[in-house]
Amino acid sequence: MEKAKISGIQLFAIMFIFELGTALVVNYGTDAGKDAWLSTLLAMSSGVALFFIFYFLFRQYPNLSFTGYIREIFGKYLGWIIGLVYCNHF
Repeated sequence: MEKAKISGIQLFAIMFIFELGTALVVNYGTDAGKDAWLSTLLAMSSGVALFFIFYFLFRQYPNLSFTGYIREIFGKYLGWIIGLVYCNHF
């Protein structure tokens, strides 16, 4: 099996398309009323911050998967539990 790597721009494109698809399907701003633009702006800024966290971790551990470097950061047992919760959530 071939080990595939994605670049930073590919990671950004995947996350952007995911966020865009979710924003089109789920209507976040209905409870906000006329301030829906503000809730969208806050959600977008937190998504961009999350992207930069993922990108930083991706650059620090280029040879590991996400669950791999979670185990590397948090230790064997706690990292395994966090990785399991992450995989179970998504």
